[in-house]
Amino acid sequence: MPTRTILALATGSLVLGLVGVGAAVADEGPREIVVGEVPASAQPGQYPYDKYATGKVVSKGPLKVRSKPTTDSRAIGHVQPNSKVEIECKKYGQKVDGNRIWYRLHEDREDWENGSGREDREDRQDPDRAKAYEKERWVSARYVKNLSEVKYCR
Repeated sequence: MPTRTILALATGSLVLGLVGVGAAVADEGPREIVVGEVPASAQPGQYPYDKYATGKVVSKGPLKVRSKPTTDSRAIGHVQPNSKVEIECKKYGQKVDGNRIWYRLHEDREDWENGSGREDREDRQDPDRAKAYEKERWVSARYVKNLSEVKYCR
């Protein structure tokens, strides 16, 4: 057989096979959905099944939690080594040991160890600005191993 004929037959078989698979899936009929049920096909770290990514702190000592993704910002607490953290998103910031990625941590943590740390000059002049920054908590990705996919901040 000529090459064109073989390619046409192979392509036709592939298309018919895919149409048949689609029909087989459609023939399953409606499925009852249970509220709160997580499908078996859901992958960890994928929205909406896991709201936040997770990470493990790999620093040798307590990891400082900062108000902005830079080491010049206020230290607002720290997280102990080997603890797990919930990560909302990531963004580029100041390089730490060659790594420019910083993780914004989920706010509702009960195991924060608050520390007064050093204040930014602007924060001392404007207390409202200081409160706004304290709502965001950043750690350098250099010292956190992500255990699931982390999306970029919007």
